[in-house]
Amino acid sequence: MTGRAKSAMSTADRRAWDSAWTLADLGELTARWLEGHLASQPAYAPGTGPAPETGPLVPVLARINRAGYLTCCSQPGEAGTGYDGAWWEQRAAVQGFTCPAVAERIWEAAEAAGLTVIAHAPATLPRWRIRYDRAVPVTRREARPCTWFGAQLSRRHLRDGWTGYGICHPDAVTALCAAWQVTVIDPGWDRKVVRPGKSGGRYVCELLVTLPDSRAL
Repeated sequence: MTGRAKSAMSTADRRAWDSAWTLADLGELTARWLEGHLASQPAYAPGTGPAPETGPLVPVLARINRAGYLTCCSQPGEAGTGYDGAWWEQRAAVQGFTCPAVAERIWEAAEAAGLTVIAHAPATLPRWRIRYDRAVPVTRREARPCTWFGAQLSRRHLRDGWTGYGICHPDAVTALCAAWQVTVIDPGWDRKVVRPGKSGGRYVCELLVTLPDSRAL
């Protein structure tokens, strides 16, 4: 995260998110937040924009969100000495929500590219607790895992006004709970380049930009 977080989301941003009724609406607003047109988004500290490492991925992440895959977190593949002097590594990964048709396209494209795919059907949505049994480590410090992608967020988490999308219109929250939760992960650690001219994080994301425009779903 960057910048100095505000204590509360601005009235304008809150009204924008409250106006979202569908998954496509949430994707458009997330794209606008990534591009800097909105200062805040749900589940992030108010007034906080994307992390510096996300900068190079913003154009393709915005396209993905507008194509029907609502992203909630992503990271590029990196490795190096961290703020604490320890050696940190991370896998390129992206996690989000989508409809069944787009989930199938993501699965096919990612598997064909040798990437790891974790898909959770809405029928298995946990009511209270986040389900971590299929989560995959994506960040490690001195070879010890410390963050994971691919957990299935619970209904309570998604509806919450602080950890989830509770500030949005109830119909948007219902759409989230009815969506597939899909995660794509590059299995290589610090695989900054997986194709000539393609960074790991950008390649993982660019696999998804061939998805149909969300308005056509």
